[in-house]
Amino acid sequence: MANADDLKRLAEEMVGAYEERVSVISDIKQETANLIGAFGKSREEMAGEMRTRLAKFKTDLNASEDERKKDDQAEISDRRDYIMDLRDKAGKLIDEFGKAHGDMAQTLRAELAKFKSDLDAAEDERKKTDQGEVKQRRVNIENLLSDFDNVHQKMADDLRAELAKFKSDLGAAEDERKKTDQGETREMAKAWKGLISSMQAARGGSVVAGPVEIEAAVEVKTVEEAIEEPEAVAEEPAEEAAIEEPEAVAEEPAEEAAVEEPVEEAEPEMEEAEGEDLGGRILDLIEDNPEGLKMTQIADMLDIENWRTLIPVMRELLNDEELKKEGTLYFPPE
Repeated sequence: MANADDLKRLAEEMVGAYEERVSVISDIKQETANLIGAFGKSREEMAGEMRTRLAKFKTDLNASEDERKKDDQAEISDRRDYIMDLRDKAGKLIDEFGKAHGDMAQTLRAELAKFKSDLDAAEDERKKTDQGEVKQRRVNIENLLSDFDNVHQKMADDLRAELAKFKSDLGAAEDERKKTDQGETREMAKAWKGLISSMQAARGGSVVAGPVEIEAAVEVKTVEEAIEEPEAVAEEPAEEAAIEEPEAVAEEPAEEAAVEEPVEEAEPEMEEAEGEDLGGRILDLIEDNPEGLKMTQIADMLDIENWRTLIPVMRELLNDEELKKEGTLYFPPE
């Protein structure tokens, strides 16, 4: 029964709430209708007021526009008058400028004609002066060339005479040098032949008293062949072959020393032929060229045609340890 009472009470509350909701909605509709009516009345009043204000604004705007048009027309009229006056003044100024331009053009034409006339006169005068200078210069050049030819001819004659004298002196000096070289070559060939004969005799086990009387073995070549033989060796320069050969003899047994003594007797003659200071000059060259020099280079620097004449001097310097030799180069001693 309790549930039935609760359900009945709930139905009654729902009916009461619905009636209250219907009453509230009816009140809202009535208030909305009143509000819409009041809004429509206020809108009509505001529209009437706006129409009144718009009509008054339109009237004032038309009056202002009429006033502005009057002012613009007056300003346009003033500007038209100013422009016409300015055009008249510009026309007068252009006329005056044209007249002044014509006068200036006429003046410039006159001045230009006078300047051209003066310029032509100055040009004619310059041409006359230049022609006179050219003629004078041509005469001076011809005189100078003539003097130059005379001097050149005299100088050529003097040079020919000096050349002929120099050639004669050179021929005499060359003949003297050839005689000296031939004597030195014979002495060197004699020393060379004695050295080879001594070496051959030493290797054969015999002792020879002097190089001149030694009989050469079958393999010993002539003096000319012995001198020219080092030049045929491509990889071993002649000075190396000429100087290193006595070193090989030095390594032979003690009894060969007796054979070398006669050869040493020929060397002082070679040194005297070359001069007492040749060894000092060679040492100076070696000192100035610490990178090393060949015997042929030393001969070229000392103006010695036959480098073979240096062989005994270089050998003595090596024996005295004043030089050292590496390959074919000679260096200062360390």
